[in-house]
Amino acid sequence: MSEEEILKLIEKISPHAKEYVANSIQNVEVLYSLNTVENKGAFIKVDNEDCCIFYSYFLNEDSIEEVLELIKLKANEYISENITKEVCFNTWGNNSKIIELVRTLGFQSDMEGYHLEYQDKNLPQLTNCNCNLVERNFDNSRLKEFIDLFDTAYYQLHVDNDWETNSYALNEKQFQQKLDTLNKHNQIYSFWLSGELVGAYIFQENYITDLVVRPRYQNRGYGTYILAHCIRTMSSNKSIDKIRLRIAKSNSGAKKLYERNGFAEIAYFAEHTYVC
Repeated sequence: MSEEEILKLIEKISPHAKEYVANSIQNVEVLYSLNTVENKGAFIKVDNEDCCIFYSYFLNEDSIEEVLELIKLKANEYISENITKEVCFNTWGNNSKIIELVRTLGFQSDMEGYHLEYQDKNLPQLTNCNCNLVERNFDNSRLKEFIDLFDTAYYQLHVDNDWETNSYALNEKQFQQKLDTLNKHNQIYSFWLSGELVGAYIFQENYITDLVVRPRYQNRGYGTYILAHCIRTMSSNKSIDKIRLRIAKSNSGAKKLYERNGFAEIAYFAEHTYVC
């Protein structure tokens, strides 16, 4: 299987993974590859100085017993000894047998989810939903309101994934520094109604990294409006080609919102890190 073909398979896990592998191609070892009418797949290792990342993608898992044994063998070469670097395993989200295996080997799930891409040929209409939202920039006097918005908007998602539920409050200083930097580069926009912070979005490069709406304002059209504003803002930036985002599998409501508004799934990932 050629380098280009392998990169296309890795892109099914993540566009970021494809870029990482391409940039580290001198450290890539193809441990197994398959390209037949019935199945396509690859199992590779990228071993850099600070980390080792395994990637696997197989179109189907009908007859991959040999691959499973190889995964166990190669992973154990790292995890059976004293680990001096981070070891990760990223695979396609539909490869359930591989996911089950790596978790039994001691890899802990970091996140499972999707990459979506905006594929509508037209920009969304920016209607205000009769809600009279006011757009404002971030400044430090509004920090507490931003912390409350992000912690409450992400609360259920964090509970579902066993993540810290008040991470923004616990990391107030770092969050403030991040917002300051984003604001300087016009990468954060917030929306207010009668002095209350309703929602916000953040983007970096061509990725929407956050789009949040206060829970009591959800399912009332505000999310659609804020998303349309984000798409139009990013589309006006000539350096941005394809607008993308990454979303957790458990966040099914948000995925439906994006798909209703011109986004389509382009990759499905399951990321793991070995825990001693």
